[in-house]
Amino acid sequence: MSSKPDKHRINVTMPETYVKALDCLLGKGLFRDRSEVVLDALRYLFRRYGIEPFATNVVGPEKDALSEQ
Repeated sequence: MSSKPDKHRINVTMPETYVKALDCLLGKGLFRDRSEVVLDALRYLFRRYGIEPFATNVVGPEKDALSEQ
């Protein structure tokens, strides 16, 4: 039995400006691929709205900003 977490593929349609912005982040070497950019953005969104288990991992200035909302 594999110890890998279950993963699901989803398709997202987005405006070209979003794709260009994703590629800009890749061009700066900040992420490996588009999927990593999207996953990082989703983690941020989940923390912002207190979705577990992401909310419990908030530390530093971001935690202070979230508590002010």
